[in-house]
Amino acid sequence: MAEKTSALHAAYVIDGVQEEYTPAQLLDAVTEAEGRHPFAGPAEAREVDESLDPVFPGADFDPARVDAYLEAVLPARKRLPVADADAYTRIRVAAALIDALWRTGRFRLGDLRLDAAWRWDEAPVGARAAFYASVRAAADYVDALGIKFSGYRYARTSGPSELVLRARIARDADEEDYGFISGPFRSEHPVLGARRSCPATLVPDPQSWLVYIPFDTADFRLGDSLLVQQTGLGGGPAPQITDADYFLDCYEVVRELVEDGILLSGATVGEGGLLRTVRQMAVACGVGLDLSDVMCAYQEQDPVRILFSEVPGAVVQIRDTDFDYLDAELLLQDVAFFPLGHPIPGESGIRIKASAKSGIQTILESLIRNAEGED
Repeated sequence: MAEKTSALHAAYVIDGVQEEYTPAQLLDAVTEAEGRHPFAGPAEAREVDESLDPVFPGADFDPARVDAYLEAVLPARKRLPVADADAYTRIRVAAALIDALWRTGRFRLGDLRLDAAWRWDEAPVGARAAFYASVRAAADYVDALGIKFSGYRYARTSGPSELVLRARIARDADEEDYGFISGPFRSEHPVLGARRSCPATLVPDPQSWLVYIPFDTADFRLGDSLLVQQTGLGGGPAPQITDADYFLDCYEVVRELVEDGILLSGATVGEGGLLRTVRQMAVACGVGLDLSDVMCAYQEQDPVRILFSEVPGAVVQIRDTDFDYLDAELLLQDVAFFPLGHPIPGESGIRIKASAKSGIQTILESLIRNAEGED
């Protein structure tokens, strides 16, 4: 198809500078042999475009309106931000891989491949530059994670642009294709099942724990988030998802928890952020959510950023008796985690406690105040 050949194999001139590689060349470098798109046609076409700068509206979010913000993002679907296609793409890649965590089977991150499909509206100014930025970000991040694409496709559309990703087990390949993957992140004869290994909804056990595990060390930012798109308020820049080594550590330890049967439930933190994920899990119960430890660890004063930023991660539910085991496993891998609270049977909705002071700090300050009052 002409549009497919043009988009993947064109030479891109963006902001007056010709890019060194075509999108197909960038992707072929990190794609299994069977899924590559070698080009043997006539001279390459040229795509000339200019990148768009992100626009940051001035209005701020109000922590008192968290419930209204949640109602806005719950039914919504995120639109690709043309001015931040690279950040959007890294988040999509990370979320697609985390989604695979919950499936049955036996596998490690190095056993996985991603099937990618770009559906793109080329008409707006900046759209072709955004496509190139998305491809480059996807190739760079997948390469940093030590995995590959199983294949990729491109289709022109007049509807919303989007990137669709699906995880699968790697095809059998020779030593040349697999040699760069380190042994600890691969397994022998891996299997990726179609069903979930643990539920996506909470078990209404009031003694159990909800635990939040961010899969990147990025700051909590709201730029180009679903919340910003739905409200039109300012979010600043998007979170920069670049710490592939930390993602690997998080992935391996959570996958072990899944395979060991430790998790009562688990879900991916992606579009809409942490609060949307918890709300979607809380089908049969309410939740008491305490953000104090997260806010203290990140020195973050604004709970809205914690609740709606789209830093990729996971929320898992564990039994109280398994808390020490989870604590030991995550500390062993130097993975940060944050106990959020407990399900509340017989209720609905989320009760949120937000303070930049940890629970221990609050107790110590209370003891100090009481001691001073006794004088």
